[in-house]
Amino acid sequence: MLPSIPLTAPHEFTTLIDHRRVQTLEKYELSILETLAPGDQVAQSYSDLVLTNMLRGKKVMHLRDQQAFAYLPGHTMVVPPNLKMLIDFPEASDETPTQCVALAIDRLQVIDTVNYLNAFYPRTDGEPWHLSLSQHAFYNNEEITALIIKLVRIGFDGSQNKDMLADFAVKELLLRLMQLQRLHLTEHNTAVLASSNRFAHTLQYIKENLAQKISVEELSTQACMSQANFFRAFKQEFGLSPIDYIIKARMRLAKRCLQNPAISITEICFKAGFSNLAYFTRMFRRLEHMTPTEYRTISQGHA
Repeated sequence: MLPSIPLTAPHEFTTLIDHRRVQTLEKYELSILETLAPGDQVAQSYSDLVLTNMLRGKKVMHLRDQQAFAYLPGHTMVVPPNLKMLIDFPEASDETPTQCVALAIDRLQVIDTVNYLNAFYPRTDGEPWHLSLSQHAFYNNEEITALIIKLVRIGFDGSQNKDMLADFAVKELLLRLMQLQRLHLTEHNTAVLASSNRFAHTLQYIKENLAQKISVEELSTQACMSQANFFRAFKQEFGLSPIDYIIKARMRLAKRCLQNPAISITEICFKAGFSNLAYFTRMFRRLEHMTPTEYRTISQGHA
């Protein structure tokens, strides 16, 4: 359910693999890369920091010593300068093209944004804001994808204000990336950090009690904070509210369970902490754009 960007007309392609449309702004460069033919081990690297987001099709990425992974619509990558990538296009064709957006950002712009956040919006735990270049791949994030689509529309528009609008959008994009990185780091290290970091303790508590009713009051007590301060600090730290995080965590658990045909959908509903089947189905459709039954059918078809 991603916003669509029109494909390049077939007669305008100069190459069937990684055809580029480029728009240069004052501080950034936007590229739309499209592929219409299968290919293997296509080498690619950038001289600047680049954020990429898949819109259509499928790539398989090979990065340094990491295991190869599928790069799919909605996924976002942080590509450090001079990172050597080898890319496969296993399914690309006229009917199933790949389309990817690449946003090149000057290193000084990243530094300026990080310094601004540290000066005026310091994090509550005292640690500085920081954009990690080692967390390359992220899974679907609607806010980040929407911002990248917005930047494409700004960049390819003829507005006289597009440089200024792009600057604001990139600053928000960098903030959301740092929040997402922080969330992933904390989630993956809750057991280690829980005794020293109040938000890691909170995420660990949520994980252990997903099947139970969880309130913001309860979480703020766990974090030894007032409800108002906890709500504000959690959203600043991770970019979403505690309730939104709980719903997404429950949805992740439900999706994992749906891949097991031995567990009924009603059982999954309560296992994931939803109060009734109708509410579970409604929330699942709103977030995944399909019913739990449809998701189960698709996931088993891909198994």
